[in-house]
Amino acid sequence: MTILSLVSLKGLPSITTLKFKDKIIHFMFYFVFVFLWSIALKGKNIKILKIVLFAILYGIVIEILQSAITLNRQADVFDALANSFGACTAVLFLKFKNNA
Repeated sequence: MTILSLVSLKGLPSITTLKFKDKIIHFMFYFVFVFLWSIALKGKNIKILKIVLFAILYGIVIEILQSAITLNRQADVFDALANSFGACTAVLFLKFKNNA
């Protein structure tokens, strides 16, 4: 995940017909990240709040690193918000799924 977040993506095909595609991808990536991590650590006495807080902090750090150490990527507050929203939505989904 870190490598994909920090390497250059120039030359890859682009999906130009979808508005806000990068934000949707950020949302989905962090949703799956938290969802799978929560399932993997189920029963390990690790609260889901710690998982989502780590994911949010990780997303913020990655955005800062994109600005600081890459040549053709930059930090985007809206990417960090999409990451956080995806992580939080995964928690809500898991809570709903467990209560249903």
